Amino acid sequence: MLSGMPATPPTSRGVPDTALIEPMMAPDLDEVLAVESRSFADPWPRNVFEAELRHDWSYSYVLRPSLGASVIGHAVIWIVADEVQLLHIAVDPEWRGRGFGSALMARLFEQARHSKAARITLEVRRSNRAALKLYLSLGFQSVGLRPRYYASDGEDAIVMDCVLNDESE
Repeated sequence: MLSGMPATPPTSRGVPDTALIEPMMAPDLDEVLAVESRSFADPWPRNVFEAELRHDWSYSYVLRPSLGASVIGHAVIWIVADEVQLLHIAVDPEWRGRGFGSALMARLFEQARHSKAARITLEVRRSNRAALKLYLSLGFQSVGLRPRYYASDGEDAIVMDCVLNDESE
């Protein structure tokens, strides 16, 4: 099992002060879908994002490098009872490696604290080394495997869990 450091809220170190993370809205979807198509071989379709925007338990965010700039990242979480489930996260490939993924995760940890969540869970492709490294650095631990989880290519998913400590509440 892969395990990370103790759960501590991530920071947005290295991200410009001008970066903006805000709730996703329907007018953002064209830009979100553009990031999707550049980020994934099997991107989420518009109707999935539209459905997430309607659910009371779903929180969707967009990331812009500055006010008025195009969307360069997005994330979708569900909050059910005392658990946050990270369903989806992406940063445009041209903007990766600059701390924007950590900035999105910091916002998700903030939402988890606000919601009094006890944990954050997620699935990640076994081959996604950059994401695994990020999640481990944030205190996530590997707690299981979902064989052939991804329908598009049959790749396994690693199930990860981050138990939030008292400082995160």
